[in-house]
Amino acid sequence: MNRHGHQTPTPAASHHTSTTTHHTSSTPGHHTGTTTHQAHPLVANKPSVRVYTKAKTDYSLTIHDGEVILAPSSPADLRQHWVKDEKFGHKVKDAEGFPSFALINMKTGEALKHATKATHPVQLVSYNPDHLDESIMWTESNDLGDNYKTIRKANNIELNIDALNGDPQHGGVHEGTKIVLWEWKKGENQHWRIAPYCE
Repeated sequence: MNRHGHQTPTPAASHHTSTTTHHTSSTPGHHTGTTTHQAHPLVANKPSVRVYTKAKTDYSLTIHDGEVILAPSSPADLRQHWVKDEKFGHKVKDAEGFPSFALINMKTGEALKHATKATHPVQLVSYNPDHLDESIMWTESNDLGDNYKTIRKANNIELNIDALNGDPQHGGVHEGTKIVLWEWKKGENQHWRIAPYCE
């Protein structure tokens, strides 16, 4: 009752659920929740990772206009969230025995697919979690000594994911840097880290 003798209305109960509530942190590399209602249904409830290169650690792997590129890191942007699916890792291993994985974009549900050949851009393909597609299988190398690894084709470890012209001699990483496959050149633009967003 209020001072006029009227019943004080009770606030309506909140009906927010995990599919309508979202929280993101502005701290780079830290993510406290996922905008699941915007995530692709195939990966909406999976933990996500950020993929970035030593050549420019404040940029992340993302999708823009159907292409895989690097862009300034933004934890609130689901296109920069990837799911590392190791479902077929025990079946598909690389020449060094490392288990394979697929990288699926949390916004689009597309998997990162091998380029058609060296120096060509990596591609995207619709992801089917029940189908083993070796063209989307990747592996990581041993640590290169700097807490980074190469990411390479599971069926050809000579071809590594490369931030095109991302080394200082060729201009470095910038917004829109394309991602290609390249033979090992030891540049920082071939050193990668796959890190959980909860780190």
